[in-house]
Amino acid sequence: MKIEKFTKNKNGMYLLTLENHTQIKIHEDLILKYELLLSKEITASLLEKINSENQFYEIYEIALKYLKLRLRSRKELNESLLKKGYSQESINSVIKLLSKQGYLDDKSYATAFIHDKILMSNYGPEKIKGELEKNGISEEVIEECISIFTEELEKERIEKIIQKQIQANHNKGSMLLKRKIQLFLINLGYSNYLINECLNGKKLVSEDLYQKEYKKLYAMLSKKYEGKELEYKMKQKMYQKGFSNYNEE
Repeated sequence: MKIEKFTKNKNGMYLLTLENHTQIKIHEDLILKYELLLSKEITASLLEKINSENQFYEIYEIALKYLKLRLRSRKELNESLLKKGYSQESINSVIKLLSKQGYLDDKSYATAFIHDKILMSNYGPEKIKGELEKNGISEEVIEECISIFTEELEKERIEKIIQKQIQANHNKGSMLLKRKIQLFLINLGYSNYLINECLNGKKLVSEDLYQKEYKKLYAMLSKKYEGKELEYKMKQKMYQKGFSNYNEE
């Protein structure tokens, strides 16, 4: 079949119009490789071969579009391309080329990912590590890159989160509040020993709150109980609300 027309498209692709009005997309590298500009002809067998090779360039261009939107790990890119229906063999070839060209690099991805989570989330280092593992980043790369999340930075973030939690839970006693804060920080991926270090010795509730809750309970319970029984009920109820003796708060 004769090639009637070459129309240049984006990203190095050409639209070829054949004499039977069929149109096919071919990458410019294949046009040069098979000297189609010179012969201006294409056989059925050559077309079949070109279509097979052309898929590589098709996958390559789609992969570049994904990477322009945001950095991706090799695993993420592989899964996205598999969903498009491309073969694993072709995807592997594209990923190999992109890695060689520097467009795809798990270390760069991990570093950027950690920076983003530090700036845009409350994530601690352990949660960030977990997210990176899900995205196929090796343990070795993770440990190397997570070093930017220093212990000093971790303690600073823990302190800020503790203060926010105290403000948001101003009606809870220290025992309940401490457990709540510990669980909250652990779920965010912060180190347990640093959490305890920041919480130990910290006054989580004010004396005013303790006295307010104490007076409220006393007014209610003193109508039913007195003496030792009232004292026992007061301690029991205050403990259930998360309050110990204020001196222990």
